[in-house]
Amino acid sequence: MEYVNLNGQLVRDADAKIHISDLGLRRGYGAFEFFRVLRGVPVFIEDHLDRFENSSRAIDLEVPYSRAELEGFVRELIRANNLQSAGIQLVLTGGYSEDIFTPGHPNLIIAPIALREYPPALYQQGVKVITHRHEREIPEAKTTAYLTAVKLGPRMKAEGAAEVIYHDGKWVTEGARSSLGFVKDGVLVTAKDGVLPGITRIHALRLAEQLMPVEHRAFTLDELYAADEVFITSSTRGVMPVTRIDDRLVGNGQVGPKVSALVKAFQAHVEEYVARHAAVDSRWSIANSQ
Repeated sequence: MEYVNLNGQLVRDADAKIHISDLGLRRGYGAFEFFRVLRGVPVFIEDHLDRFENSSRAIDLEVPYSRAELEGFVRELIRANNLQSAGIQLVLTGGYSEDIFTPGHPNLIIAPIALREYPPALYQQGVKVITHRHEREIPEAKTTAYLTAVKLGPRMKAEGAAEVIYHDGKWVTEGARSSLGFVKDGVLVTAKDGVLPGITRIHALRLAEQLMPVEHRAFTLDELYAADEVFITSSTRGVMPVTRIDDRLVGNGQVGPKVSALVKAFQAHVEEYVARHAAVDSRWSIANSQ
């Protein structure tokens, strides 16, 4: 990727720099957001920018740009890099700090990220996840504090897992980089409180309500182990079936009918969104290039 946006300015990736006094580096103090670009369309950008602003507000950082400016920066970056299929990450840091503790004026980084496509077989066969006892600080905010998730990376790889699911010893919350749901006796269950409001999760649950009853409530690790079907959701994965949790099979170890239907419904939903916005985004690009 050739260009990034640093504090509202389009700069070459190799030239983008921030000072070492930034609290994002020195204290891990920052909020971020991530979404996909498909066929040049930033998928669900309106929802992601809502969450970015909410996350920043939750940790007492003020986004120094308007919503229109943020969206303009994103679209400019898509055009400059000719992005067709990629990810985009927005990061708002605590800014430069003389005492390396007190926040200053926030720094904004918007950068494209190359993504790998998940093999279709994973959606047909399901993936394995592992569990870990951990509670995220300020769970409703998407912050840059990913120490536990990064630390668990080697364990995930060693155990052939696609994700880590967090719990507090009894109650399950979410994945390290995903939201979580399960189906039991035809009813979809997902956490109500203490989790990040996943954008893919929000869209998937709206679709799920047309397919089955949906309950938003707390649930235990034992309930998750006893589920008939399990799935995770994220911007990169969409809706991904889970067929093994730790050393236990989910149900009969096969992707079940409810989750399979939700996978297809969500894929169709994204395709419809991209097709609907492609023409609008194309007109926007032409108008702003004149």
